[in-house]
Amino acid sequence: MWIIVGLCLILGFISYKAFFRFTKTNKLYELSVGQKAHRIPKLREEYTITSSKMEIKQQQLTTRTFILNDGEHNEGKLFKLQKGWTLDIRLGPSLFGRKVTVHTNHPLEGQTFSRNQYRVLPWLNNTHDDTARFCRLELLCPGSFHYYFHYDDCETKRGSGYILVDPVIKVNDDTLPLDCIQCVTYLSKCLGPLNTWENKLQVAKQTGYNMIHFTPVQELGGSNSAYSLKNQLALNTTFAVNGQIPDIKQVEELTEKMRREWKVLSICDVVLNHTANESPWLKEHPECTYNLVNCPHLKPAYLLDITLFKLSKEIVEGKWEFSGIPVAVDNEDHLNSIRHALLGTLLPQVNIPDLYLINVDQLVIEFQQMSRNRVPPLPSSTPPDYFQLKLIPDPQFRRLHATVDMELALRLYNVYRSDCFDEDTRLRKCTQDFKQHLESLNNNLRQQVQSHLVAAVENCIAGIRYFRVQPDGPRIPKVSEKEPLVPRYFTDFENTLNEEIMYTNSACYIMAHNGWVMNADPLSNFANPESNVYLRRELIAWGDSVKLRYGDKPEDCPFLWNHMQTYVEQTARAFDGLRLDNCHSTPLAVAEYLLDAARTVRPNLYVVAELFTNSDHTDNIFVNRLGITSLIREAMSAWDSHELGRLVYRYGGLPVGAFEPRLERPLASGVAHALFLDLSHDNPCPLDKRSVFDYLPSAALVSTACCASGSNMGYDQLVPHHIHVVEETREYTSWGEGSVDINTGIVAAKRA
Repeated sequence: MWIIVGLCLILGFISYKAFFRFTKTNKLYELSVGQKAHRIPKLREEYTITSSKMEIKQQQLTTRTFILNDGEHNEGKLFKLQKGWTLDIRLGPSLFGRKVTVHTNHPLEGQTFSRNQYRVLPWLNNTHDDTARFCRLELLCPGSFHYYFHYDDCETKRGSGYILVDPVIKVNDDTLPLDCIQCVTYLSKCLGPLNTWENKLQVAKQTGYNMIHFTPVQELGGSNSAYSLKNQLALNTTFAVNGQIPDIKQVEELTEKMRREWKVLSICDVVLNHTANESPWLKEHPECTYNLVNCPHLKPAYLLDITLFKLSKEIVEGKWEFSGIPVAVDNEDHLNSIRHALLGTLLPQVNIPDLYLINVDQLVIEFQQMSRNRVPPLPSSTPPDYFQLKLIPDPQFRRLHATVDMELALRLYNVYRSDCFDEDTRLRKCTQDFKQHLESLNNNLRQQVQSHLVAAVENCIAGIRYFRVQPDGPRIPKVSEKEPLVPRYFTDFENTLNEEIMYTNSACYIMAHNGWVMNADPLSNFANPESNVYLRRELIAWGDSVKLRYGDKPEDCPFLWNHMQTYVEQTARAFDGLRLDNCHSTPLAVAEYLLDAARTVRPNLYVVAELFTNSDHTDNIFVNRLGITSLIREAMSAWDSHELGRLVYRYGGLPVGAFEPRLERPLASGVAHALFLDLSHDNPCPLDKRSVFDYLPSAALVSTACCASGSNMGYDQLVPHHIHVVEETREYTSWGEGSVDINTGIVAAKRA
């Protein structure tokens, strides 16, 4: 107790002695507390003196100092600044004595940003003292800007990285800090006719949200999934008023009214990596997809896909019931029977490895014919490296049409032999050795392909187990046309399910579906020839959409790049920000190009991304290259209260009560800004996983984080089921009597 009393006396004494004394000098003000003085730079100030007090308003330039070090490439680190700040770039000790040149693509004032256009930053205070020299970069526009440097007239880059400048979010004339954003998601397809939107969106305004996230407003495909777009340049037909489908300009008028009268901003999803199977432009431009003509390496995966689909159809017809596979698959015995049917009967019949293998007899005959017309080389002291001879896949993946480099084969095997005394014997033994090597290549590759097929079967069994058998899964035991045994990986051409179609011109309409791969490298394309994701059935496929194939630059697929640029620009013009759906599966070069186009329409674009890479380093690469403002973070990913507390701390910014940092200090790397959601539209209903008593405390914890926060429409109203992005067809309710009001659910708590 005496300790507490003593502390109180000390605090009281300090409070009594503390006073503020402003002493005006030429270059600084001194703020004195007791005997301690803190020096504050005098940059710009104006005075307003009244009879009762003196107000000092300081407009101080915030400066960060960035140190360059030799060999330091910071593409995986995040350096965030704000528009209007100043960045001073100085040399680290490892660069003292060097003639360093710094380049950046940050534009000068009045110029437009071009990602590939760099300028040299001049050195200020350019003396012989390397510790005093610096480059000054005035951050005049938002976005992500690259820098690199080299030295001593050598063009080799000795260091590089990105500087991320946050956009200035304006609500009319007021600035909305990023940490003050409160966003709520609406499934646009559930809003109904456009003239009814205002009453439904009033629920968000009256609950206290200052930003509304709309899922795509464009025309949807046959599945009615909110993210499977049939036409990127037309609106959803359910928005029609008196039979007239509105256009994006009318949506823009509504969002402008929300901003002007409600002070509520808006963002909308853009879906860049897939399109609905029914997209009409696919018929004229199949080159925009991964199909069996431009990606023949997918033919083995397609052959496996139709084999699985045929099995599913036969199960529905009851043809496998006497083999232990009934129409309703609901236990492990049924799964074992499916595994046995695939590995023991169906896959051996299809014989997929033949698409990778060589015809040994044919190549042996060719080798013999060529050897008879060649003089064998003289013996060499260097032993031959037989492992150089590798199997070359057939470009069209025809059965037994792979080959080898015959010139290399002749150099390795058509050789002089000391154990032979005539030409026929020599040729026979050379041919035998060559044949053995070919058979070894075939056997090794057959085992490799077979291991992929076994993995594919096990992945199929795991998926069937989750969806049909496990108690924590959806429990859909009955196999049907709507719920096939496993999801399809490819579209079909006119319902033709045979191998011959793969080698015709119509194969361009057999297109690979999109999806996501668990624990995959987001920087690699899982549809490339080096990947076996489709063959191993590792893709969690979305059967209602096909994966888009952009290439590396607009010239690789002109129609697709132009089409999607128009789509993104229209969306950026109508909304204050964009949300990148499935960002981790979007090619970085594509997203860079399209976001650059969007920022020409709206420079202070708020960019949110759905990015799940399980790696801060990889997250930062995406954030840096794309200029992402906030990353989606989900409270529902926490498995208990301790984990939720950790997430609040990690994404929560400066702790409450923290000292205000100095305006001029070294630039330090950090984590990406978070849009922290108590529930996203992809999460299951908390009632299914937790309890109704979890709603309010989870929302309260999310609100304590000093970052942008948000929710999903329905959470605050305690809707007792998941509002599904595919299956939901009902419309949202309006604000007012008999519908949603301040007394509904936890609306009053959220509004407070």
